Amino acid sequence: MHEFSISSEIVRTVLDTVEKNNGKKVLSIQLEIGELTLFNIEQVTFLIHELFKGSVAEDAEVKIKTIKARIHCKACGYKGGIRSEREDPFKHFALQTCPQCNSFQNKVEKGRECILKRIQVVR
Repeated sequence: MHEFSISSEIVRTVLDTVEKNNGKKVLSIQLEIGELTLFNIEQVTFLIHELFKGSVAEDAEVKIKTIKARIHCKACGYKGGIRSEREDPFKHFALQTCPQCNSFQNKVEKGRECILKRIQVVR
C-alpha cells in the first residue's frame, strides 16, 4: 500500500517543518498529486488525518489538487493530455499512445508528481 508510505512521509515533512519554524498549529496543507501516481486520493487524505491525530496538525484541512497527465510525443511533437476514451481505473497501466499519431515514443512531462505545495501555520 504505497498510499500509507507517501502519507507517512508527507506527515513527517509537515511536522518537521512546523517544528523547525516554531509553528503552534497547522491550519491546512496543500498537495498536488499527479494522476499517473495512481494514488487513491481519498485514502491519502484519510491516512494523513489519522497520522496527524495527537499532533499540532490534528485538525488541519488537507487540500489536494490532481495534476492531469501531459505527454510530449517525440515522433510528431504533440504536447498535451493522454488519450482516455473511457473511465477505466486501470487506464494508466497500459502504454499510452500519442492521441495525434499513435506513436509510443512519448515522454511524460506531468502527472507523476506528488508535491507538498503549502503548509498554513499559526505561529
